[in-house]
Amino acid sequence: MKRGDVTVLSISAALGAVVVVAVTYSLLVLDRSPNTFVNNSARTDSSWLVVTWGPSFCEAEPSDPRCSSGQVARMGSTLILHGLWPQPSENQFCGMPEAVADRARKSPDTDMPPLRLSDEVKKSLQSTMAGFDTLAPHEWYAHGTCSGVTIDRYFSDAAALTIAVRKVLDPVFQNAKGGRLTLGTVRDRVDEQFGAGAGGRVGLTCRKVTGNSAVVVDVRFSLPPVADLNGDNGLEGLGELLANAKPMASECRRGRVP
Repeated sequence: MKRGDVTVLSISAALGAVVVVAVTYSLLVLDRSPNTFVNNSARTDSSWLVVTWGPSFCEAEPSDPRCSSGQVARMGSTLILHGLWPQPSENQFCGMPEAVADRARKSPDTDMPPLRLSDEVKKSLQSTMAGFDTLAPHEWYAHGTCSGVTIDRYFSDAAALTIAVRKVLDPVFQNAKGGRLTLGTVRDRVDEQFGAGAGGRVGLTCRKVTGNSAVVVDVRFSLPPVADLNGDNGLEGLGELLANAKPMASECRRGRVP
């Protein structure tokens, strides 16, 4: 093969790669027709911060890659960030292609376009979210796109609020290990920390694992809209946010804590 032929083939291969990238970019970004994109605008009146008790999650979902790989276990007995969800719950995948949204709904672990996060935010997520490299893209495209804030602010606020929650509720879960935890205990602790009524903005979700046994998996905090979590001096304190939030119904009133 002549040298000129090699050059032509190399250029053709490079152009082919460019075409693939361009088509992918068009699918994910440029095609903005109403028929292919969902929820181009979101109306949100509140948000939920959802944190997960790691040992409970892995007892309920032992085959989840974050559990089978040991990522959750390495974080220890602590509450980990699941997500920050604009409400109502229909606010998902704002401005995302319908095909991408459908794929993600059917399989939350579906590969999503990678995120561009600042190093500081990445570091915060590494300490608060198990498997953040796969979970964070899903959370952003499913929920963050409807938040009305930048990607860095969205995850920075979520991580900071998770750390605040840990200080209040990690001891409650740790003291309940091997036994049962009630919604009343959790709400009483939040009231004690932030004032009467704050606990009414907190709910639990449980999962059945064996027989009728249920474990407490998630704690949900009702908060103002994501775009309203920051004041003039940055992120508001958790207590102030709870005071300005809607009451939270709880799916579960008691469960085991592994």
